[in-house]
Amino acid sequence: MLAHADARRNMRILLLVSFLVGAAAFGVSRLRDSAPQPNVEADVAGGHFSFPSAYARDAATASGGSADRLAFAVAFPDFSPLEPASALLTPRALTERDQRIVFITVSPPDEAIEPAERPSRLYARFLEGDVWSGPRGLIMRRFERGSPYELEQLYIAPPDGRTFFARCLTPHPAEKTPPGMCFSIFRIKSFDVELRFAPLLLQHWDTLNEGARDFIDRIGAGDDDKR
Repeated sequence: MLAHADARRNMRILLLVSFLVGAAAFGVSRLRDSAPQPNVEADVAGGHFSFPSAYARDAATASGGSADRLAFAVAFPDFSPLEPASALLTPRALTERDQRIVFITVSPPDEAIEPAERPSRLYARFLEGDVWSGPRGLIMRRFERGSPYELEQLYIAPPDGRTFFARCLTPHPAEKTPPGMCFSIFRIKSFDVELRFAPLLLQHWDTLNEGARDFIDRIGAGDDDKR
């Protein structure tokens, strides 16, 4: 029992550290490059994207061209480019900024399973039997201990999560909640779109879901033969 508890604690620490390091690295990179840049043109799996470089989360996305994936960071709720972190911001202001960050990754589709089918085909067998009420009408389910997702909770939009679902790291009162603790994914056109965001945004899941889809449409995702 003690060994299992230690393993869970170590896994939680590793997840939290990875989230925090990723967010911090992004903030530093934004501070280093805040000058206005022209639109970036990029292609992923036959689709073309055009976007201001301020949206790019990493150097590969900012450089454009042919890519395996594109990574963006936006500010909720308007999905505008994220304001650069500043040493002048108060700790409270930085926390509020972090809670509005949405990380968006666009990649070729996962051929193994349609994202909308993950709740029923992938996650269902690992869930406990109890059902709980979640934010803004979502249903919350806990994953079983010993499952691949034991440190997470599943939130689904009724009835089956096809409209929206999110896996979120189980909150712990003694730990800081970093951005990116919740994961969601959907397919639009021929791309899988992954979202990572703070649990606070679950209460706005419908706005988050619609805003992400509008963002992908706005930056011009499409098939090359339709341009």
